[in-house]
Amino acid sequence: MPIKAAFPVILDSMKLWWKDWANQVLVSLVAILLSLTVVLYPMVLFGVYEQALDLTHGIRTGIIGFWHGVKSYWRKSLPWGLLNLLVLTLLSLNIWFYQNTDHPVALVLVILMIGLGFFWLIWQFYTVSCFFLQEEKTLKIAWKNGLAIILSQPGYALVIAIVMLVFLGLSITTFIPLFVGSIPLIAILGLRAVQATIKQDDA
Repeated sequence: MPIKAAFPVILDSMKLWWKDWANQVLVSLVAILLSLTVVLYPMVLFGVYEQALDLTHGIRTGIIGFWHGVKSYWRKSLPWGLLNLLVLTLLSLNIWFYQNTDHPVALVLVILMIGLGFFWLIWQFYTVSCFFLQEEKTLKIAWKNGLAIILSQPGYALVIAIVMLVFLGLSITTFIPLFVGSIPLIAILGLRAVQATIKQDDA
């Protein structure tokens, strides 16, 4: 897909989110409260994606869809969450270690670790979106499909990912976007992005 194809997807995602803004804010607030436990974060995220998927199909399920997603996918979300925790922890420790190392190569390694961290986040963004759109709900296939989108559509995937990272960065640093439904917006963006690639393949 051409890079310019990313912009209609971004606009469409924001319009879809805005039309159901009240439900998305409620889902976001519940997700934030449950995520404070840390342990529940993976299943909460999968719940957010479930109701976002419903919305992309024109069905407003909100909290009901969210709880359905939590109950349906909690077993599959936990391994995904544990792996992400492990990877991000290792990357964080490496960054901390190299930052405190007095060596000419240390700065290069810090940049490398940060780059790997961004790549991992982008990969997981597409992976979870693929998981909810593929027929066989397995993480192994979702990881392959997520990576395939990044490698086969690099420009398109990067533009979408940059917008996602901006939303995520603002949410983490200011907290305000979290309370106005940024978590579901990111989910909708990922689903719409993958749906667009599927439509192109079917064309």
